[in-house]
Amino acid sequence: MDELYFPVRVFFDSDAMIAGSASASGASFALLQLAELGLIKGCVSVQVLEECRRNLAEKLPDAIAPFEKIVERCVTVSTTVPDEDSLSLLSNQAHKKDVTILASAFETKARFLVTFNVKDYWPHDTARSEVLTPGKLLSRIRLALNKQSDG
Repeated sequence: MDELYFPVRVFFDSDAMIAGSASASGASFALLQLAELGLIKGCVSVQVLEECRRNLAEKLPDAIAPFEKIVERCVTVSTTVPDEDSLSLLSNQAHKKDVTILASAFETKARFLVTFNVKDYWPHDTARSEVLTPGKLLSRIRLALNKQSDG
């Protein structure tokens, strides 16, 4: 496990963003709080925002207002759309529906892509973006911070 340098850049998949918006507990919410504090640099793509807004409107309309505050305070929105060459190169590294998410994470230079659907991603170059659940990333951050305070 390599050392983390803060602020570490984290790309949020839509499921992690929705979880962090719908509940004030759990690792997704904690990671978004760390982003608001500046310990991590939260990133999302326009595609992630659209998916979140669509799903929240259908399933959790009460979470729309908290979600919009989170977007405003905690994440940077990348408007770059991955080109066909990038998508083609990554087509065998993620489930078909998630290739654009992986490409966006790479384009934002995110050290981590957080998602609950880890099984849908298998990037060859994990040095570019490592895919973890929110809970696993939160554990890594705790460990890194404890190391720094001990050293």
